[in-house]
Amino acid sequence: MTITVESLRRELLPGVSAATAQSLEDSIREFISTRELALYRMMSFQLGWVDENGERSSIPTRPRVHGQFALSVADAVSGSDEAVIASVVPYAVSVELLQNYSLIHEDVEDGNTDHNGRPSVWWTWGPAQAINAGDGMHAMARMSLFALSDNGESVEAVSGSLKALDEAAVLMCEGEFIDITMQEQIALAVDGYVDMVCSRSGALFGASAQIAAIATGKPELGSSLFRFGQLAGTARQLAADYTLFWGGEERDSVQQGRLLTKKKNLGLAHALETAPPTVKRQLGDIYVQRVIDPAKVDDVVSLLEESGSGDFTLETARQTLEKAEAALADSGLQNEAKNRLVALAHALAGFDENSAPGNGS
Repeated sequence: MTITVESLRRELLPGVSAATAQSLEDSIREFISTRELALYRMMSFQLGWVDENGERSSIPTRPRVHGQFALSVADAVSGSDEAVIASVVPYAVSVELLQNYSLIHEDVEDGNTDHNGRPSVWWTWGPAQAINAGDGMHAMARMSLFALSDNGESVEAVSGSLKALDEAAVLMCEGEFIDITMQEQIALAVDGYVDMVCSRSGALFGASAQIAAIATGKPELGSSLFRFGQLAGTARQLAADYTLFWGGEERDSVQQGRLLTKKKNLGLAHALETAPPTVKRQLGDIYVQRVIDPAKVDDVVSLLEESGSGDFTLETARQTLEKAEAALADSGLQNEAKNRLVALAHALAGFDENSAPGNGS
C-alpha cells in the first residue's frame, strides 16, 4: 500500500472509543484550565483550544496520539476492560503534556512559524516565552503524575510512571541533539539516522506503552512494552519520512520547515550512504547551502528516486514493525493481546492492519 499523510492522522487508534478520547481531552484541559496566568493561555493555544487572545478556537485539535497509544495498549492487555482503560486516562495526560513541551521547543529549533494551520507559539509570543511555556508543560507533565497520589494511586505506580516519563524525556533530548547535529552533515549513515529516530520519536511512544502497563497493574510487562512502543513510534516516523516526498499530499508547515532547514530523513540518509558518486555530489551541492532552495526540492526527490530511496524507506518502516512484533515474543502476553498490539503498531505507522510488514500491498 501507499502510506499517505492522512493515514498517519487517524482520529482514533484501535481500541480507543470517541468517548475515551474525549475523556482524555477533557482531563488535559481540566489540568491546565484551572490556572489563570497568561502562560497557561499559551499552553491552551498550543493544544488548539483557544486563539492568542484566549477566545475559544475554531481550529480542530490534532488527535492526542501518544495518550491514545497508552489507552490502546491498555485496551489490548486488559482484554478491552472499560474500567481499566478509564483508569489509564489520567496517566495518559502526562505523555501528552510532555509531547507538547517537545513540539513547542521543536518549532523554535526548526524556525517553524506555523503549526497545525496557524502561527506557532514562538511566532506569536516570541522564542523566550515559547521556551518558558514548553518548560512549564514539561514540569506539568510530571505534576500530573504526582497528582495521582492524591487520588489513591499507589506510590509504586506513580514513581514507576514518573521514571518512565523522565527517561523518555532524556532520550528525546538526546535524539534532538543528534538531529540538530546531523543538520549540517553531508556524510550520513542509515543506522545512525534510525538510532536517532528511535530516541527522538520512538522514546515517548515507548514510555506511553510502559506507563500503560504500570497503570493497568502489570509492571512486569513494562520492559517489553517500552521496546514495542519505541519501535512502533520509530516506524511511524520512518513512514512520515516516506510521506515527506511520496505521500501524495501537500507538505504541512512543519514538514516543509524541517526540509528547508536541512533536517535529515531516511531517504536522504540512504542516498548519501549508497548512491553513486554523481548523485551524492548533486545532493551535496544542494545541502551545502545554508537553507534549501524550495525550487531544488523537486531535484532532491528525483535524485532520491534514482537511488531507490523511497522503496528503501518504506521497506525499513515495515522491517521496524517486524521488530516491534518481535519485542512482544517473550512478554508472556496471550496471542490475542499480541495480535491487538501488532494491529496497533500498524495503525500508528499508517499501514493497513491486515497487511503484514515486509509484504507488498
